[in-house]
Amino acid sequence: MDIGATKFSDFLPFILNDISSSCFVAIDFELSGLAFPPNGPQINTQTVQERYTEAKAAAERYQILQVGLTICHENSKNVVYTLKPYNINLSPIAQPETEVNRDWTFGSRSMEFLLSHGFSIDTMCSSGVRYLSRVEEESAIKRATERCFRPTVPNIKIQEDDFECLEFLGSARLAINEWLAQGETRQSWLNIPPPTSLLTAPSEVPGALSNAQKRLLHQLISLEYPDLTSRGASTFVQIEIRNQQCEQISFEARLKSKMERVRNHIGFRWIVEALIGGNLEELDIEAFRPLMKKTDAPVLEIKQLADRMKNRLKQSRPVLVGHNLFCDLLFFHRCFIGPLPDTLGGFNAVIHNLFPVLADTKYLATHDCGALAPESSLEDLNRNLAHVEYPKIEINPGFTKYKLRKRTHEAGYDSMLAAMAFIKLAGNLQRNPAMFTQKVQQPTILAGPHMPPSLFASVMQPLDRRGSPNSEFSNFFYLESETPPEIDEKYIADQGTSLDDTGDRQIISLASRGFLVPRLGTVFWAIYGNKLRVFGTQERMIQVEPQPKVELLVDV
Repeated sequence: MDIGATKFSDFLPFILNDISSSCFVAIDFELSGLAFPPNGPQINTQTVQERYTEAKAAAERYQILQVGLTICHENSKNVVYTLKPYNINLSPIAQPETEVNRDWTFGSRSMEFLLSHGFSIDTMCSSGVRYLSRVEEESAIKRATERCFRPTVPNIKIQEDDFECLEFLGSARLAINEWLAQGETRQSWLNIPPPTSLLTAPSEVPGALSNAQKRLLHQLISLEYPDLTSRGASTFVQIEIRNQQCEQISFEARLKSKMERVRNHIGFRWIVEALIGGNLEELDIEAFRPLMKKTDAPVLEIKQLADRMKNRLKQSRPVLVGHNLFCDLLFFHRCFIGPLPDTLGGFNAVIHNLFPVLADTKYLATHDCGALAPESSLEDLNRNLAHVEYPKIEINPGFTKYKLRKRTHEAGYDSMLAAMAFIKLAGNLQRNPAMFTQKVQQPTILAGPHMPPSLFASVMQPLDRRGSPNSEFSNFFYLESETPPEIDEKYIADQGTSLDDTGDRQIISLASRGFLVPRLGTVFWAIYGNKLRVFGTQERMIQVEPQPKVELLVDV
């Protein structure tokens, strides 16, 4: 499903809810450029630290143009995985009122590749979803806060022979002093120049103040009249007695308004925050109203619904799946969070904090390969897995864009392929215990009750092949009807399940036989989890884990 700027706010609560009840989320990015290896033979093979430095430079230079997001729900009762693939163009243009200036950089080889696969730069700019990274949001709020205070403009230096400016300031100073001398009988404000009567002859009407004259008046008040405040209007400047309490109230109101406007432009990063268990407290409660069937639902009910969803996102983050995840994770952090750490160790630590459990399908597919790296593109991988009949996979009925149609190198399509590959690889690896030997001793798996015959039959029966016989999709089925997003309120943030081990013996039995994805904490994840494939380096992979804490010993 394509999501553009006009649809985004309507679909956002549904996406957040689906993430909160998913077992894993697969991502894929299309980028404006990559770090290509230099031409010619390489004498020495890079270390992963050297590759990280090279990839980091590319992530700091180029941008994410398109996001693929496939959300997967597990139905353990029917033993099936349901996918919802989204394709989201991102706009590199930040809203002007945020005062965020974002440079664009495009690599010609990357853009030629994307354009050859139907990517539209016009669509990206005109209808792409906007966003602010965490660092950009902080910068925008800082600027908004500064603008709520009286502006600090450099003083205009007036020369001794600048008689025009001196005369203007002298007249203004005289008017202000006369106004102050009136004491309690004076008006509460003074306009310079004063408004004229409608009966005044046109020739006697004073001219409007120029911008330079307004600036001189503001400077005069700031330097010589600390108990006064000035406010510019279209043709004059209004002067009042300073009221600290009113100024503070006014400042807080302006700041609140500006911060709300900034947060209205966070855009796609709300989805990012949901994926990493981040802060969604500032997301307007009204954003969740589309989830309610009652259009007139009270705010309290909406808040309760939103709180349940936010708590679930905090407590049980979904596994993040991707193909060749290393590069995508660098761009993810640089684009949506902030600057990348200088070292690979620092990167590992921050990524592990954001995504405690990762699954790189490239590593799963090549875990036991030798020095000759096998072909492991997403297309090849799914073609090779076409014969794998279970775990069973279906596409949600509201997501029919990729039904019988290949859209290779479109982010949404590729994220769907990554999700399919992960499900099949995980089940296949679990069904072949020999792949675990000489790595980790296989633990004793609880046998649990035998699978009921009816359930076993439903798992083993041939899948409904409604697609093209030669399609890599021939091993899973689509639901025919297409429906708009609609959710029964009682299932909000309670549908689906994570991959956590709940102790259900039937689920453990199904997972141990490869009918379901292995539960977290099992030997499968000890071997394959949090490992990223990085071919072309000495180590050939990266283990993502937190940095060990170092205790400093101090001599007393």
